[in-house]
Amino acid sequence: MGYFKDTNHMNEFLEDLWKYIIFESGIGEKMKEYGVSYKYILTEPDGYLYVDSETVITGEEANRKAVITMELSGDNVVKFWTKQLSLPVALATRKIKTKGPIPKVLKMLPALKPVYEIFPEYCKKHNVPLD
Repeated sequence: MGYFKDTNHMNEFLEDLWKYIIFESGIGEKMKEYGVSYKYILTEPDGYLYVDSETVITGEEANRKAVITMELSGDNVVKFWTKQLSLPVALATRKIKTKGPIPKVLKMLPALKPVYEIFPEYCKKHNVPLD
């Protein structure tokens, strides 16, 4: 069994986390500055997440055009934020598949550092095990 019980559990978790990332951590401003939007195609469980500097959407409505599209499993979402999976290695091994300008993806990485610290809090809040 994975980290998420089902798609609804994953969507609730990702919406809450990304609302913090975009609106509270200041990363939304960086995304606006860099002209970045993301569509995540998620597997195991299946789902979609769309984020830009002003929007966080999950579900079918999130299956929309974005500057960068990333495809990964729900488990790899957790592994990324817990530093068990680095983005360059994940891209090289295709654990994360991406379409769009990779330099923009990599440019955003330093801005994400504060999220690593709060990630366990969100896992606890949404009953996502960290083992």
